[in-house]
Amino acid sequence: MLEAIGAGGLVAISGCMGDGGDGGDGGDGGSDGGSDGGSDGGDGGQETIQFLTMGVGDNIAAFFEENNAAFEEEYGVNLEFTSVTWDNAQQTVNNRVDGGEAPDVARWPARWIPQLVGKEALVPITDMMEGEFGEKFYQGMADGCMYQGEYYGAPWAASNKCFYYNKDVFEAAGLDPENPQLDTWDDMLSAAQTITEETDTPALGLAGADAIETGSQYYHYHWSHGADLIDDEGQPVVNSDGGVEALSFYSDLHLEHGVTQSSPLSSTRQDIRQLFESGSLGMVIAHVYTGLNIDDSDADFDYGIAQVPEGPAGRYSLNTIDAISIFAQTEVEDVAKDLLRFYFDEDRHFDYASNKGFMPTVEAVGERDYFQDSNWAPFIEAGQYARARPKLSNFNQFNNRMVQAIQEALGDQKSPQQALDDAQSDLEEMMQ
Repeated sequence: MLEAIGAGGLVAISGCMGDGGDGGDGGDGGSDGGSDGGSDGGDGGQETIQFLTMGVGDNIAAFFEENNAAFEEEYGVNLEFTSVTWDNAQQTVNNRVDGGEAPDVARWPARWIPQLVGKEALVPITDMMEGEFGEKFYQGMADGCMYQGEYYGAPWAASNKCFYYNKDVFEAAGLDPENPQLDTWDDMLSAAQTITEETDTPALGLAGADAIETGSQYYHYHWSHGADLIDDEGQPVVNSDGGVEALSFYSDLHLEHGVTQSSPLSSTRQDIRQLFESGSLGMVIAHVYTGLNIDDSDADFDYGIAQVPEGPAGRYSLNTIDAISIFAQTEVEDVAKDLLRFYFDEDRHFDYASNKGFMPTVEAVGERDYFQDSNWAPFIEAGQYARARPKLSNFNQFNNRMVQAIQEALGDQKSPQQALDDAQSDLEEMMQ
């Protein structure tokens, strides 16, 4: 059902114990001289396992500190834990693999699996995933960690998107906050125009910054207009008629209709999410943790959650999966598999998903009452519209070129047709 990536990261930290280093460079482990996973780590003959993850914010740092310490005590090992921000995460992983300093285990976006498999850098865990361990996962989420017939990770967390609207802003604009009429993109535009005319609040958050997440926001429009990114042979098809229609609509929200925040070209997905969470925006596409953040804050407004609007060719919710994988350079593969089993304990997984704001990947956890409330129910429903980014070994480069096209159209530098035609040409050359 779901595939690749997680939420944005904050700071780099070093984990549960040891000498208190900050690990800010993405770490080559080794506070005691050992990138060798079988080294004693200076800890009386204990094996050392290195665990690299991304985007550990304040809301989840304590989770890792507590559980990493529990793993060390239960298994009698030394766990070296490092978190890096999303901005440099992929480069960190590749640099460490290429330099022979890969971690033993990493939690990362499943969309990176093809690139690392191409380097023979990952251990297949098909034996685990086709046994009792793998039976606990939603099958669609588990399949998001499969590539070329092998599982190269277990699904750590999943996320998808819905459409938030500010009920107070809707009421101030004379719109019905309990029946917002947001089924289609045209419905959304109509509401946005009314909000713009009747209030001083920006109606719609639109991402347009030079950031990977700009593509994530835009692809809802692209797919729902019948466009695709690649064809069945893996070749780019971004400049179809549907694609041009989608990018025209997206850019016109700002250029023609003027219903967005003032500066889409400098706004990331996080910027517009935070603007909505502060009560200063009418509508935004966002993850479940937007609602959770509002509920946990001092924000004084009511919000509603609808499905992402439908386009001429359907409705889509971009879904992403984070995987946890074992690296081929490890010398402690058995301990690494123990770490996977440890973190997918049902109660431990519930702790993570509920605190971080991700859809659980363990089926028994998803059936708990917590995930049936008003915040979570729309996202569970959105699973039927799930669509993931394509699995490409060079997806980041592909996405960066698409973001460039989005910016060119949104900045009125090129027509949507020209922006996508140029992107198509560059992508064809890139993927030869």
